[in-house]
Amino acid sequence: MIELKHIIKEYNKKVVLDDINLTIGKGQSVAFIGHNGCGKSTLLKVIAGLVRPTEGTVCLEKGKSIHYVPEHFPQMSLTAMQYLLYMGKMEDIESMILRTHIHNLAEEFFVSNMLDIPMKYLSKGSLQKIGVIQALLKEPDILLLDEPLSGQDVMSQQVFIQKIQELQKHNVTILMSCHEPYLIDAVADEVYQIADGKIALANPKLAGKVQRYMMLFVRTEKANIPENWKRCLQFTEQGCILRAEESECDRAMDEMLEAGWNLRGMRNENDK
Repeated sequence: MIELKHIIKEYNKKVVLDDINLTIGKGQSVAFIGHNGCGKSTLLKVIAGLVRPTEGTVCLEKGKSIHYVPEHFPQMSLTAMQYLLYMGKMEDIESMILRTHIHNLAEEFFVSNMLDIPMKYLSKGSLQKIGVIQALLKEPDILLLDEPLSGQDVMSQQVFIQKIQELQKHNVTILMSCHEPYLIDAVADEVYQIADGKIALANPKLAGKVQRYMMLFVRTEKANIPENWKRCLQFTEQGCILRAEESECDRAMDEMLEAGWNLRGMRNENDK
């Protein structure tokens, strides 16, 4: 469905992407990882057609729709509802169906009370939710996501993962830049590391031989969510799973226990 041939991208004579060759099939879910500024966002923009490569070719299967969610939105005076209605009309979604879909998704992502607020006044996390809602108004063939969980609260992160897993069942091709291990675990079929302009298959669990652990916690009546660990939590029917590197486990455990959670188990992520 997507083929990148010898993609090179330079900014001010600095090579950001250096001879990238990649083929992605229908229904694949691919995560791009790497440090900030390594080229993840640039690669997504090249695939979306928003940025032209300095050299090379992007081949997309004809007639396929692409939805793109950026990490940063421009300052806009449009309200969230106005923006979503405009984007939905571009997709030729019938007006009543569109409004119902917007309200349902807004409720699921906990932004119903923000729909009439100009987008320039919304937080980064709220804007990211609006961007995700826009991308979900109509099922695309290809979905590009740039740091989709950036700034989102824990419950919205879980809703997002569920929505992506539903799209996977419909063979939607998903490409995302991210750094959250639990998101990668939940939705990625393949993971590519971008470094020094080059791309290579990666195993994020074993990269650098860093040991990561999963801790299962059960909620008590007084439990709250420690701010330091919000992005590391995955909620389950029993409670939540916290994933942390070995060096962080003691601190994570202490803070979760202080916040009212009970530890029920712990294991290395790499153990079967």
